[in-house]
Amino acid sequence: MNPLKEAISGPVFRLLGYRPQTVSPAEWDREYRDGRWDFLGTIGSLAGLATILGYCQFLSPETILDVGCGAGLLAAKLGILPFRSYLGIDISPEAIAQAKPLEDRRIVFALGAADDFLPHGRFDAVIFNQCLNYLPDPAATVGRYARFLTPRGRVLVSLCDTARSRAAWPLVERHMIVEDAITYIQSGSRGTTKVLRPRAG
Repeated sequence: MNPLKEAISGPVFRLLGYRPQTVSPAEWDREYRDGRWDFLGTIGSLAGLATILGYCQFLSPETILDVGCGAGLLAAKLGILPFRSYLGIDISPEAIAQAKPLEDRRIVFALGAADDFLPHGRFDAVIFNQCLNYLPDPAATVGRYARFLTPRGRVLVSLCDTARSRAAWPLVERHMIVEDAITYIQSGSRGTTKVLRPRAG
């Protein structure tokens, strides 16, 4: 993020509260076609993906739902794990088209908006990788998907450290318990990945 923009946005979020970063499906399509998100596959973006992969290796989920999966970069990393099924959803038809070649007997991608998608079945892991900051009500979205967790299921959230994400975390944590967290620093950027479970009741 632009340092000046970040310096300005910090006080704004503290004053006004969380505001999503709004991007239309058409804009997402254009950005994926233009390769705007290709940098996520470079060595400089490895740390955030590695934390999710590590947590999934430890938690050993059999069923995974990846909300805001983009072009399937995380699915490609998770493929080394012995899960039974992975479903990735994204609002961008272009992102899903780019992800489709990764499909196999375990990995499937589908077009769907995070706040409208209705999962079938339950999941041992629901992942939000760098996408909660684009949703209008992160706490409500995480809470809705938490209802589709298995008894041993967990929500994994990874966000780069920005004023917007710092405003989003407390909202989510009012309804979820943080079981563990990793803060990573790589190539001048910083982020956090957390393992969450619903609060009782």
